[in-house]
Amino acid sequence: HYKKNEGFRLHKRKNQNYLTHEIISFHKEESVSLEQLEELTREYIRQRNPNGIYFAVPHFDKHPHVHICVSSIEYRSGKSLRMSKGQFQSLKKNIQQYQQEKYPELSKSIVAHGQNKGSKVSDKEFQLKLRTGRETDKEKIIGILQTSYSIALSKSAFFENLSANDVSTYSRNGRLTGIFYKGRKFRFSRLGFDLEKLNELDKSQNRLREISDSRGRKGKGIDRNI
Repeated sequence: HYKKNEGFRLHKRKNQNYLTHEIISFHKEESVSLEQLEELTREYIRQRNPNGIYFAVPHFDKHPHVHICVSSIEYRSGKSLRMSKGQFQSLKKNIQQYQQEKYPELSKSIVAHGQNKGSKVSDKEFQLKLRTGRETDKEKIIGILQTSYSIALSKSAFFENLSANDVSTYSRNGRLTGIFYKGRKFRFSRLGFDLEKLNELDKSQNRLREISDSRGRKGKGIDRNI
């Protein structure tokens, strides 16, 4: 859907991203229910821009958080969904204020956005994530892998999803071994990602083709009998 939606883009350029990866996270000691995560994510989408394509995946390992794949442009309008650092800063403050009013019990996840004047965060980083806490590169990569796999319908689509998040793969002795992220190498084995899952994607894709071909043959038989 993300790639197909690119056909409506008004301003095109080379190496255009189809989506960005954004994160809403909470303190590890916070007791956040799945219903609360869903409600806050829906509010985040409403405030960000409800006209985009969104795919959200919640996780509770290490700390509660939600990975969100956001289309780069609005659905079928071609308008950009890109946000400036200032707009993202306002969004973070607004969504936190909403959280405080709706769920005051989530007090451990409150942070002072924008008060650390010495920190410099690039616009690209703002485009890739929204979060109320900090994650290591390894945690970010694990989230990207899990989300990219969740929305992929084939092995090639999985790699396209990784590339959209500035993640590339590398091989050793002809075997897929790990990924590059921010100039560093990470082995799939150390990330807890089973490469056999990719073979399952292709099996599912082949099965869908078989079903489609079977339906096509049945349809042709009916046409001949009419």
